[in-house]
This record gives sequence, C-alpha cells and structure tokens, in this order.
Amino acid sequence: MKLTKIALASVALMAVASQAQAASVRVSGATATSNNYMVALTGMCASSNVNVFKTNTSTNNLGNQFTIKCNSGNFSYNGEDTGVNEYQFDITGGSINSVLFTQEAVDNGEPLAANGNFLPATVSGCATVTGTGPLAFLGNKLRAGCSSSALQAGKSVGGFSDVEPAIFKATGVLTADYAADNGTFSQVFGVGASKDLYEALQAQQGLTVGSTTPANQPSISVAKLASLMNSDDFNDAKAKGPKFLVPGTAQTNITYCRRPQTSGTQASAQLYFMSNPVASGSLGGQLVIHGPDADGAANQVVAGQDAEGNPTGNTVTIKMNSGSSNVRSCLNAAGFAFGVLSAENNPLGGSDTYRFVKINGTSMTGGVAGDTQTTNAIAGDFDFVYEAAVFNPQATDALRLLNAAVRTGATSPGLFLNSNSEAAESKFGRGNNSTAPYVAR
Repeated sequence: MKLTKIALASVALMAVASQAQAASVRVSGATATSNNYMVALTGMCASSNVNVFKTNTSTNNLGNQFTIKCNSGNFSYNGEDTGVNEYQFDITGGSINSVLFTQEAVDNGEPLAANGNFLPATVSGCATVTGTGPLAFLGNKLRAGCSSSALQAGKSVGGFSDVEPAIFKATGVLTADYAADNGTFSQVFGVGASKDLYEALQAQQGLTVGSTTPANQPSISVAKLASLMNSDDFNDAKAKGPKFLVPGTAQTNITYCRRPQTSGTQASAQLYFMSNPVASGSLGGQLVIHGPDADGAANQVVAGQDAEGNPTGNTVTIKMNSGSSNVRSCLNAAGFAFGVLSAENNPLGGSDTYRFVKINGTSMTGGVAGDTQTTNAIAGDFDFVYEAAVFNPQATDALRLLNAAVRTGATSPGLFLNSNSEAAESKFGRGNNSTAPYVAR
C-alpha cells in the first residue's frame, strides 16, 4: 500500500510537471510582424492581463527574444483554448528560422538547422518600463532589460514567414521541401531612407523638405533601387554611389541596410527587385543581390570606378542587419542610407528619423503617426506585398489560433486580411504563391 501511494504521488508530480511544461510554446520566424503578434496575443488574454518580457532595454522595439505571459489563464481565441499561457519568441535571423529552429529541420538534415534561444517569463532582473511608439499599446506591461543569461536553448514548434518555405528552397537556403499553411494576412513592405537621403531627394525633386505627406514624399524607381542592390560592382549605380540618386550631392557614400538570406523581408526584396527566383530556369534573367549574405558578416564596400577603371571617390556600402530593429538603427544613422522594412514599422510618432519613400511614384504610407500603411496596397495601387505563410508541422493549436487572431488596422499597421481570412479586406493578392503577380482574384 505504501508503494502504491509513492507511485501515485510520482504520477501526480509527473502530471504537474507535464502541465507546467505544456504551459509555454516556443515560436520562431518573421521579425516583420513581431509587434502584431503582441497585439493579437494581448487580445487573446482575458482582460488583456499580460506582461511582455524582453532582453533589450528599449521602450519602442521588442528585439529578437521576447515572451508574452497571460496572467489570467491560457490564451484563447473565439472560445478555443490554445493550451498555453506563455508564448516565447526567438525571431533572430527572420522567417527561415520558422523552419530551421524546429526538430523537422534536424530530421531532414538541414545544414543550417539550429536551436533558438528563448526567454522564460520567470526571468529576473527586468525593469518595468512604459512602451512607446509601436509598443505604446502595452503601457506599463513591458519588462525590459531581462538578463540574457536566462535564455534557454531549444526547438520551436514553427512560426510565421513572410514568404513560403519553397522560396527559400529555390534560393538554396533550404535543402528539403516543407509544407506550410496559408497566413490569414498579407504583409506590406516599403523602402526606408535615412533623414539625410530623404531630405536630399525632396530638395532635388522640388518637394517640401521635411514633409511626410504623400504629395511631398520623394520617389525612387525600382530600376534605381535594383541597380544599387544587385551584385554588379561596375554598373553606373556603383560608380556614382550617392550621386546616382542625388546628382551633385557632397555625400560620397550610400549604405544599403540589408538583411540576411534567412530573412523573409530579404526574400521579399529579392523577389520584388531582383526577380529572384522568379526569372530562373531556361529563360533566366534574375539578378543576384549583393553580399554579404550571412547574418553577422562584415560590411562590404564597393569603391566606384569610371569606365576606364579610375576611382570615382564614391562608395556603396552593403551593411548586414540581423533583424528589423537593426535595419531601423542603420537607417537612423547620419548619411545616405536605404533599406527594406515591413510596413509594420512607422517612424512617425517616435524617435526614429528615417522616412519611407515612394516606389515608382506610388506611396506606401499616409505619412502620419498611426497610419495603417495598407490603404494603397488594399486598393491594388501598391504591389510590394506578399501573403504570410505559417510553418506548423505539429499542427499546434497555439500557432493555428494565433494565425486566426492576427488583427489589422491602426494597432497592427502593415497588415491586411487576405482571402485566407473569413473577413478579407482586399481582393488583391498573389494566390499564396510569392512568385505570382499581385492581381485581383
């Protein structure tokens, strides 16, 4: 009888441990929509009684490792329980790690398979701060500067990607095939320019310097952006550097703030500007993005040369940035710089100094704080847009319900509900194929 009680006690302890373990879920992948996850999950917690923990100290961005804890029970959506009260995110490296941080990547022998590093909500040493800018909706629920020594290595259950895994296989980042669910939302992207570049373009184009209204937003063509971004070191763009966009400027360098090949934002940029991997196969024609390609790689600097091979004194610097927050920092620096960001990012109303430019004369943003930055995309007038994908190999309710709960509007800029949602906001899309044209469907 005594042994039976011990056995029963052991079983009970194992059950408690199992429940505690199941109370959290680990998610990896896209950085572009990280703030939107927090908006959705806050709404999935009773009375919005959440705390968000993160390792960086800023009040306006999440960084790469962060966790949201529901203090009033499990997260749920439309009466369905996710089974967890804690979502731990590691979005280091971007979209591709929705696959590479999973056990499935290990099982398929992916050379780049790795562990993520996740922050438990039990972490100590965090400071209570009030969210600002895109995190203002959290108020004083934010816990920043949590000790990075508390990070735990492990596998994720999957996550969101700005493009489907097949795109990464086509570009050589993945070696195996992976099926993904369709995201309920589409992601809008834009091109950000540093303050110095933005205002120089405005002056050159006869616009009101400093204004962010659509009428006064300067424009850069796809052709010019692609010329600066591609791997040809001897074209006119590399010879002229900053003067390729602003003839007569005293600036001698322009920086392309890019992301690693693992990033969905980068994959989207290569699809849109390089036709890569769209213009492949027997017909060819795709361009190759300029390196460095790997996260953490050193900058590459292209010294301009004229037709005779003489130095022009102009340079194009290609700077690697691990996440969206790093791109923002790159764009906030002095000098000429540009880079691709998701429209989740709005520099207005916060401390950021970069601004979004028009592409081919069409604006992505209304140019005010709190803008949804989706109006022209929803109407089909702006097409730098891709449908999200969800890698959920274990069919976890936590990922499925988060996908269903993603919100749009002023609190979730840069996203709109697509035809995969029950309440689609636009008839335009790519049919869940990132290589397809953006058309009415």
